[in-house]
Amino acid sequence: MDALAAVVTLLKPQTLLSKIVRAGGRWGVRYPPYGQPSFALVLSGSCWLAAEGIPATTLHSGDFILFSATPGFSLASDLKTKPKAMVIPRPEDHADEVVHGDPMLEPAVTLIGGGFAFDPINASVLVDLLPKMMHIRATDPAIDGIAPVVELIKREMRAKRAGQALVLTRLIEIILVEALRSAPPEVQSTGLLAGLRDAQLAAALRGIHMKTSHPWTLETLARESGMSRSSFADRFARVIGITPLNYLLQWRIAVAKNMLAHEQTTIAEAAFAVGYRSASAFSTAFSRETGRSPKEFVDAHRAGA
Repeated sequence: MDALAAVVTLLKPQTLLSKIVRAGGRWGVRYPPYGQPSFALVLSGSCWLAAEGIPATTLHSGDFILFSATPGFSLASDLKTKPKAMVIPRPEDHADEVVHGDPMLEPAVTLIGGGFAFDPINASVLVDLLPKMMHIRATDPAIDGIAPVVELIKREMRAKRAGQALVLTRLIEIILVEALRSAPPEVQSTGLLAGLRDAQLAAALRGIHMKTSHPWTLETLARESGMSRSSFADRFARVIGITPLNYLLQWRIAVAKNMLAHEQTTIAEAAFAVGYRSASAFSTAFSRETGRSPKEFVDAHRAGA
């Protein structure tokens, strides 16, 4: 498992809803912030997308969009049409297909869209390392790895066969990995994806993610990347956005939280698994980073908080 796979595995994406969207004539819809990840693939036609904090852009047939934490956004036939306010559907109220605009007209655009959730235990930490919006156009070679997976999602949605939830979850994991590893450089100039594109920083990231319990120091991480200590520290902070040791700390705490919440691990076992020589040193770091002790975290999780 490499660094990207380790991050996606820790995020534990789960499918919440997915649907076909068709629209014809003049139309516009406005959705409130969703907060969770979502994706869309344009199957045919084109429309406008305007999301909070992101310049409006045209989506064309074959284009793929991924939000890591979906903001408020509008879809419309044109930017002059006043959008109709919508609500985020609950999974139990979800329809397989939604029609906007004039249902009597031939659809001018057809999309397949879906929302999913990351494990809330670590989502807030790890989503910060991902791009807010990824737009992969149909002309980008990267789309060749994404479109077939979306087609499988569409087929699975309609079939409603046994094991659907498991299959959709695995397909969401695949599409997330495909999208993230295929992201063009202009999508994110800083953050985890930018670091993974840098061969030397990627070596250090691989060490952090694959050998989390190793007693890493700034010197040994720099050596892993084949750089001097000062050059490594400067480039890592500039490209990733935080210092190497802060990144290491955040990853260790994220892994420990996952172990404590999902694997019935003791605090001492989690401490040693993520590189701490004593439970007390781990508890101090955990409390400083999360605002509560490991025991308080475990008790709150078991109580369903």
